[in-house]
Amino acid sequence: MPLHNQLQCAAVIVLLLGSLWSNQAWATEPGNTPPAKTAQPPILNEKDLFAYKQKGRGTLTGQAFLVSPSGKAITQPGAPVHLIPITPYTRYWFDHNVKTTSCSTIETPTSPESATSPHSQTDCPQEALTRLQTEKRLTPYLRTTRASPTGHFWFNKIPAGRYYLVSLIEEGSGAHKEEQITGLAWLILELDAGEKLTNLVVTDCKTGLC
Repeated sequence: MPLHNQLQCAAVIVLLLGSLWSNQAWATEPGNTPPAKTAQPPILNEKDLFAYKQKGRGTLTGQAFLVSPSGKAITQPGAPVHLIPITPYTRYWFDHNVKTTSCSTIETPTSPESATSPHSQTDCPQEALTRLQTEKRLTPYLRTTRASPTGHFWFNKIPAGRYYLVSLIEEGSGAHKEEQITGLAWLILELDAGEKLTNLVVTDCKTGLC
């Protein structure tokens, strides 16, 4: 093989080895992992909701409550119970504002420049529901009822589909401090046409009941 061809082959081999080493170093070097792309919230598509606007033949009954540190069920008379259709839009909201919301501690500002009013335990659940309710195009598809003093609720004429049941309970009805807690109780369910679901448990999922 002519000398100039040998030199060209050697140069190609050196470049390939350098590229492989660089890729391996990037993958193994701490802190060099490329940042993951943040998933963007899906756009509200009313086509996903059309089936939920009509009246159906299904019924839902159950009880919404939170669980105190002593294990007692805490209810609130008149607490709103929301029935929310599951779509890509509401699933993103639920995963990022309900299922993973943790407000057990007061937020501490990282610097005086970024200081804002700290969120209380009550603020976070309220904000989670407010974010959803401010979307006016979603309003015709949401159903809301009020819980009895024992936390029981009823929904009638519900079309088939998959739903979130979400209830904001603020302070509860207990006389003792440990019974005055705030949080979101929730449940995921699927309803067939004309089905009657009873004794649903809508709670904060700390007891393994949901």
